[in-house]
Amino acid sequence: MAKTLMEIEQILREEGTERAHQELKEFLEKEPENAEGWYLMGGILRREQQWGEAINALNRAKFLNPEGPAAHAIEYIYEILSFKHNDLMNP
Repeated sequence: MAKTLMEIEQILREEGTERAHQELKEFLEKEPENAEGWYLMGGILRREQQWGEAINALNRAKFLNPEGPAAHAIEYIYEILSFKHNDLMNP
């Protein structure tokens, strides 16, 4: 039986990303125009450090809902990816 976004978020909190990721994939196959689902997928992929896929999912959410939070999440990923600590690079 297909899960709702609320149920998937509960799974994410209780069990972590693996099962939530699978349930969300099934959800998005049925509801590919759901911006909240794509935003959640971007968050799961970010936690799994699948940066490119996370950005793709968040871009999809942003396309579907330009006023939503996805644009900020994309900016945060780019900040993470561009971070460098000079002291660690030059011991």
